[in-house]
Amino acid sequence: MRRIICMWTMSGLLGLSALAWPTPAPGQTPPAPASADVASLRERSAAFWAAKVAANFTGQWELLEPRGRGRLRPEEYAHGRGGIKYLAYQVEDATVNGQFAVVKVKLLLQPKLTAQRRIEPQAVTVQDRWVRIAGIWYRSLEQDGEPGLQTGQR
Repeated sequence: MRRIICMWTMSGLLGLSALAWPTPAPGQTPPAPASADVASLRERSAAFWAAKVAANFTGQWELLEPRGRGRLRPEEYAHGRGGIKYLAYQVEDATVNGQFAVVKVKLLLQPKLTAQRRIEPQAVTVQDRWVRIAGIWYRSLEQDGEPGLQTGQR
């Protein structure tokens, strides 16, 4: 009998402690993303921009979200992407908001023109959008183009 009372008391305490565990209210901000999640995002972003610097179009294509890879083959993705030479990149900051993220990347790029006109390299900062699908970060399709000229800031 004493054993039953002890077990009943322990189960009651465990039940109460579970109720006391703080849960976020519907209007509260979600908890900060795990550092491993942000590290994974930064690593994949760096891989994408390293592929840009190396003019490795297949490497860039592999990091696109699945619907982008479903629409374009690597050869189609590469077509028309040679107007800018990417010289260097630096992943600066990553902000995760649920399944979406923005990675701030500083780029050094140079527009390719005819041999008669040469433009000096330019430093720009881009807001690179990413989406998490099944726990893996992919570069968002919507921004894909030549981001240094469209979304960069000096």
